Amino acid sequence: MSGLVRISLMSLAFAGLVACSEKEPTDAEAIAAVEKAQDGKPPVKKIAPQAILYPDISKNKLHGTGCAFVADGGGIGPVLLAQDTRGVLKINGNLQILAPDAGSAKLPKGSWSRYTGKEFALTLTATGPIEAVGTNEHFDGKLVVTDAFERPVYDANGDVQCKAI
Repeated sequence: MSGLVRISLMSLAFAGLVACSEKEPTDAEAIAAVEKAQDGKPPVKKIAPQAILYPDISKNKLHGTGCAFVADGGGIGPVLLAQDTRGVLKINGNLQILAPDAGSAKLPKGSWSRYTGKEFALTLTATGPIEAVGTNEHFDGKLVVTDAFERPVYDANGDVQCKAI
């Protein structure tokens, strides 16, 4: 037998011994592995919505009436425009337009409490009384944005002003 054949046979025998010594997974481990593979959900990616500024509103014709949500500690620019026909978020410099859920609760100025899109959905709720201030309304609110798998990716309390935008 040549040296190369002998080395190949010894390598195969060693590989067989190593394979035999590996522990077989328990039923529970096997089931968990299959469920994990079937789950197919990517890891949760938190988002940081950016302020929607006047140039965004003008350029994208977002004028109208509705509510603007400004997160506590987030400056003065709204991160959400909630209007009668759309909800608008700005994520990574891109505007995300979401459709209103007409089955959700109505908020002032024709806005809705829930909006949905391909990548995200959001819920805006009042955490305090809705107060009239002249022709506008104001309330403390909470914004929760979820991903396509309904997992929270953004959650903030803030100030909501409802008026002509």
